[in-house]
Amino acid sequence: MRLTDALSADRIVLDLQAQTKDEAIAELIHIAATGGDVDETPAQLQKLVLEREALTSTAVDKGVAIPHARSGRIKGIVVSLGIHRQGLDFGSPDGDPVHLVFLVLSADTTTPAYLSILGRTARIFRRPQMLQSVLDATGVDAILQSIAAHEPV
Repeated sequence: MRLTDALSADRIVLDLQAQTKDEAIAELIHIAATGGDVDETPAQLQKLVLEREALTSTAVDKGVAIPHARSGRIKGIVVSLGIHRQGLDFGSPDGDPVHLVFLVLSADTTTPAYLSILGRTARIFRRPQMLQSVLDATGVDAILQSIAAHEPV
């Protein structure tokens, strides 16, 4: 499954208001939970994501974090993207602030697609120019086009 298949324009936040990692996750959960694919309360989703985050940070190098969780009350895979211009402390291995937060929520039964989305996202944004491309984008359509242009088929 491609990242661009799971990420829609209505689940992209161009200017996250969060000041902390937990607030960023909560903001993205609110967006993810509005489409009808999630039959879980935001509080329960937050608990699931933060439990996973407590195991080890989901921040990857180059200013990107991919917090994620699975639940039997999610249909398929739901991805939300939040952009934080100033950057947030996510406990990144490189010590850099995180500017892009991809929240990935998945049904318990979608393991191959779930792992594919996590891996693809990390690979796409391993390139430093991708972070800058998204930060420079003027809107959600430009962000989706940039990701699609760099995502392998």
